This record gives sequence, C-alpha cells and structure tokens, in this order.
Amino acid sequence: MRINKQIVVTDWIKDKPQEGSFLKLTLSSDERSILRGKRLSDCDQEIFLQLPRKGKLKDGDILLTNKSSFYVEIIAKKENLIEISSKSTLELIKTAYHLGNRHVELEIKKNILLTKSDYVIQNMLKNFDVEVKNIINKFFPEAGAHNHE
Repeated sequence: MRINKQIVVTDWIKDKPQEGSFLKLTLSSDERSILRGKRLSDCDQEIFLQLPRKGKLKDGDILLTNKSSFYVEIIAKKENLIEISSKSTLELIKTAYHLGNRHVELEIKKNILLTKSDYVIQNMLKNFDVEVKNIINKFFPEAGAHNHE
C-alpha cells in the first residue's frame, strides 16, 4: 500500500481499531527504543515517527498517524540471539551478574537468559558452567531499574 501524502506517526492508541488501514513496521529491539525519525514500513512506505518520549515501542503496539483511519502496527524483528541455560541456578545468576556488569542487555526467562549474538560475549561465556545455543527469535530485553514497568 503506497500513500502519497507524508505519514507522520503521532502517538500510541490503546485498542486496535476494528476498521482502517494498517502498515506494518518491523523493528529490532534497538530500533524499538528510537521514537523519532524516518523509517520504512514493511512495504517500503516512508513513515516519520514523532512519538512522545514515553518508553519503548512494543511488539503489537498500534500507532496513530496524521491520516484518518490509518495506523501503524509494530512488529518485533527476529534477531540473532544467544540462549544461555544451566543446570545450576547459582551459575545462571553469576552469569547474569557478569553480563550485567558489562552492560549487556538481557531478556530473562525462567532458567534461561537471552542476549544479542556477540562473539566476545560468547567467548566470555566459556568461563561459566552454562550451555550456550545460537537462536533466532524476537528479543525483549529488561527495561532496567529506572524504567521498570
């Protein structure tokens, strides 16, 4: 769907409208934290983000535009990740501590840590009694203590 008029994304909306046109915008975890600037939708339509600075874009967010009954849906992009697990909860906690000490973004699940693929981090993980697996998945890192939801 190509629109001739410039599309400006202005805010979030709470519920997905039953009617209207939707553009999909697939973004990585890093890209979902940038709320302003030019983007290309999945169908190469130029979009300008002019969102209020109130958090990070989330998978499934619906965004309001300057065009009536026209919306943008955020899709989390699949990324190359490292999945970290261990038979020892203590070892997994130690690993999380050392990754956090290096300011590495982590998604924390029950008995699993996820982080972006990085050969330096992957090499560091050899120092711990953990299992490491390369996967491709959507990445939702922890927001941090000052932005916790």
